[in-house]
Amino acid sequence: MKISKEQKELTKRRILRAAVELMEEKGYKNTSMRQIARKAEIGDATIYKYFPVKEKILLDYFDLKTQDVVAEVQQVEDLSEFSLQEKLQLFLETYLQQLLADREFVQQSLEMIFHSPQFLFQKTLPIKKELLRAYEEFLHDALESEEIPNFPLQGVLPELMVEYTFAIIFYWLRDESEEFADTTQVIDVSLDLGITFLKSGVINKGLDLMGVLFKGQMFRLLGGSMGTLKKLQTIGGLMGGKW
Repeated sequence: MKISKEQKELTKRRILRAAVELMEEKGYKNTSMRQIARKAEIGDATIYKYFPVKEKILLDYFDLKTQDVVAEVQQVEDLSEFSLQEKLQLFLETYLQQLLADREFVQQSLEMIFHSPQFLFQKTLPIKKELLRAYEEFLHDALESEEIPNFPLQGVLPELMVEYTFAIIFYWLRDESEEFADTTQVIDVSLDLGITFLKSGVINKGLDLMGVLFKGQMFRLLGGSMGTLKKLQTIGGLMGGKW
């Protein structure tokens, strides 16, 4: 009997949910594909039709979460009226909310993915492709409405936004403040700073250099945990912002 696309999608999501629950309980290394198949109530061989290797479960989890975030954000009423900063803030907050229930699994997964050199900077990974599409659309709308000026190397900025998203997620995973208030502040301040930078026209002179420095510096900055907000506020002050 032929299985419909919708049925395949439901089965895939059921496998992912089973994997998340087992890996949170036992850890990634101690969870087998057979255990996941049994919990998802599918045959031992069937799981390999969806996930040929266990590592793909991690990648597809984030791929589907990103798709869900994009779909949820696109359903927001009057989204086209939002500023670039409002769209980015909504996107990030929606993403973190989607990940919240699986926070322990997310931490395990990202640590494994980002410790694998073959994964870290591959733009072709599904999660990065989905994020790039979303950010390219936001940026296109902002340029079309002249909210921000045209600048060279426009293709670089969405990639930087993707790296920024990962950095925010890592910061959030380490955030122990009540209701993740520190993460909210970091998002607010960093977006204020970034949008001010875009609107100032400075990016026309320095984007190529920023592209080289951004990846390493952003992870170091956000990896500094509770000192991050003060660093961002200092940078904002130097640019004349109200942080």
